[in-house]
Amino acid sequence: MYQIVPRTLPEQPTLAMRGKADAEHLGTWLAAAYRTVGDHAARTGSRFSGPPFASYRALDTELHEFEVEAGFPVASPGIGDDTVDASSLPGGRAATTWHVGPYDSLTCALTAIDEWIAARGARLDGRCWEIYYSDPVSEPDSSRWRTEIVKLYA
Repeated sequence: MYQIVPRTLPEQPTLAMRGKADAEHLGTWLAAAYRTVGDHAARTGSRFSGPPFASYRALDTELHEFEVEAGFPVASPGIGDDTVDASSLPGGRAATTWHVGPYDSLTCALTAIDEWIAARGARLDGRCWEIYYSDPVSEPDSSRWRTEIVKLYA
């Protein structure tokens, strides 16, 4: 069902916020983070070079709590402050795929990438992130949301 595409990615500078959120409040946290990063970019003259992303790391699977980094890629390294970090998405070998549909069904895409990586005798190597090409505010039909999944591997 999912077509996995191997790519070699360059490191990508970003402006992002880091924090913790549980699954129930994740959407609200992300919306606030994107708004805060956007305001920061406008104040500092940074230019976004792509759609928003989010990277997650499970902290407590029983509580569905995550450490989250969310923001935007920028054309050149930005300037951080106490709230927004000048960060980057790492480069390297990546397996990518597209998911069309609601966010709560992304697990199938993530599993497809994991299986593709394992079938090649490779292993996950570093971060995984999602790139959101659809804005739920302007496109309320979740069956049309487009998300690119990226996982680094070695």
